[in-house]
Amino acid sequence: MRNEAVIELSPQEWEDLLQEKDEKLKLALLELADVRKALDKSTIVAITDHRGIIQSANDQFCRISKYSRSELIGQDHRLLNSGHHPKDFFKQMWGTIGSGQIWRGEIRNKAKDDSLYWVDTTIVPFVNQSGKIYQYVSIRSDITARKQMEEDVMKSEEKYRIIAENTSDIISMINADGDFLYLSPSHKTLWEHDVPDEQIQNLLEWIADEDREIMGYAIQYTYSTGKGYMAECRIKTKRETPIWTESKINPIIDEEGNVSSLILVTRDITERKQSEETIHHLAYHDALTDLPNRRMYVQQLTKEIMQAKRFQSNMAVLFLDMDRFKDINDSFGHDVGDMLLIEVAKRLQACVQPGDSVARLGGDEFTILLCQLTDSKQAEAVAELIMSQLQKPFELNGHLVTISSSIGIAMFPQDGENAEDLLKRADTALYSVKSQGRNGYSLFDPTMEAKSLERILMENELRKAIEHEQFQVYYQPKMDIGSQILTGMEALVRWVHPELGVISPGKFIPIAEESGMIIELGEWILKEACKQNKKWHDQGHLLKVSVNLSARQIFQKDLVEMITSTLEELELSSEWLELEITESIFVKMEEATVVLQQLRGAGIHISIDDFGTGYSSFSYIKRLPVDTIKIDASFIRDIHHNQESQAIVKAIVTIADSLQMNVIAEGIELDDQVEALQQNGCIHGQGYLFSKPLATEDFEHFLSNQ
Repeated sequence: MRNEAVIELSPQEWEDLLQEKDEKLKLALLELADVRKALDKSTIVAITDHRGIIQSANDQFCRISKYSRSELIGQDHRLLNSGHHPKDFFKQMWGTIGSGQIWRGEIRNKAKDDSLYWVDTTIVPFVNQSGKIYQYVSIRSDITARKQMEEDVMKSEEKYRIIAENTSDIISMINADGDFLYLSPSHKTLWEHDVPDEQIQNLLEWIADEDREIMGYAIQYTYSTGKGYMAECRIKTKRETPIWTESKINPIIDEEGNVSSLILVTRDITERKQSEETIHHLAYHDALTDLPNRRMYVQQLTKEIMQAKRFQSNMAVLFLDMDRFKDINDSFGHDVGDMLLIEVAKRLQACVQPGDSVARLGGDEFTILLCQLTDSKQAEAVAELIMSQLQKPFELNGHLVTISSSIGIAMFPQDGENAEDLLKRADTALYSVKSQGRNGYSLFDPTMEAKSLERILMENELRKAIEHEQFQVYYQPKMDIGSQILTGMEALVRWVHPELGVISPGKFIPIAEESGMIIELGEWILKEACKQNKKWHDQGHLLKVSVNLSARQIFQKDLVEMITSTLEELELSSEWLELEITESIFVKMEEATVVLQQLRGAGIHISIDDFGTGYSSFSYIKRLPVDTIKIDASFIRDIHHNQESQAIVKAIVTIADSLQMNVIAEGIELDDQVEALQQNGCIHGQGYLFSKPLATEDFEHFLSNQ
């Protein structure tokens, strides 16, 4: 028998013990009250019986559901059913809690005002001593904001998925090795293949061999710098030739600031590249004869000069034009004249050796570069051969045409050590031949550089003409060629000499530019044109006037100030003035760009005149603040029956559109030319079909008819 110790407590000790237990009970009840208060403020709590009938609902339940407590008590949760969940959802829930297990899930409920809300729900079943469930306690948290955010994210992801899968561009994600992590379905259309997606593993495998290094560098650059990159490369497809693509590559940065992968947006630029190639060819070749133009010839000449200096060899530059070519145009028409130029180009090429160059500078002017000569006798022999070949009759469109030619020759190194000097002195020698009766050739001689008496007299008369304002401004309309609505006019100067009559601008403008008088003359023309345009504006004719600006004027110091002050003085808004510049400014690209940006900043429009005749290149145009390109008349003359001219015009229009520039065609004379221009996207033009240049009074009559 075990002995047990009996602890006897005094009455006071019993009282203290009871008091301690009472204090602990009070604290426990207080803690429970605090927990309940916290739950009521933050959590939805409901108690139902074993059938799901609500027995108790806290304040948070009432606030979220917008039902009063009396409206909830005695109801089951079907009162809150939003219809969002299928029957199987609740069947599974009841199956779980009916078996005595805790159920957790997200439920979309409907409040009393029909608004919808989401709750994260936990339902706990309670079992009595008999093992039967007698009630359920549900604890819910409002997650409506989170679900809305998730829904917004899903919609956003779906939107971008739809865009990615339906855009004509290829959207892809790659890693540092070029392996595809994602590739949009559009690649099948763009790349024209039926290779299964699982076989398309790496981007670089689809890049043309010669461009693979370019794309590899682009990937490496973007990964290493975290900066975007634009790459152009060719993609191999089922086509005979690869397609050109442009890929905008952007990095995806992870939480640690590292590049985790790359996003590429790739598009087909084959048509654009073809247009650019056409324009590039145009920039360096004469459209009619396909010979190198001045720009390409000067580059080739400069290159050969460097070689000749290195190997101490001799070269010759021949400057040639056809005697009285204008008479052939006047007698047989421009079409025959063009055919003659083409045939002359062929005969010139047949007269030179491989390695020599023949180029057309414009009009009937050609230049020939002869390399690796021993002396000037060889150059003279080639000149004699050319003259004899060109004197043979040409059969052109049923006409027999006979011509002669004049040739000037400059030798390297004695006559000049750079391209500009050689061309200038060959031209001087040519001028000497023509002044002595044409049909011959001459080597350059330093005495030829003295000005001729005729030129001296012309220069003196021009000074007097500027002083006495013997000039008039004529205006040639610019038209919408489809509707034949007047859209503007070009201001053209005419010299009306009191004794000699009207003198062609072709004669006095070059002298004005060389002597510097073009500065004063150009300022007078601009002020007269703007003054007259202001008068027409006051009469209700809101038109833009175009004024030609020579290369020499572009580089005068106070040009921008002079023009803006003129407009302010006349109260003519700058938007109604357009300045037409020639491609010769490309020689001093950086200086010209600064001036043109200042003019453009003042609101004045800029136009490139006679586009395609000299230094044309869209790589230069892209860098200039230019609004309009004027296609030279030489491309318009035969556009109605020459597919090459049509292709050139279409290419110019395509590139101009991509650069957001306007296009206007010069020299329109036939309705067929208008139709061909419209078919190739050109909608503005000027030419004799609409009107010749008109004196002020005659132009006002033209305005009245409009």
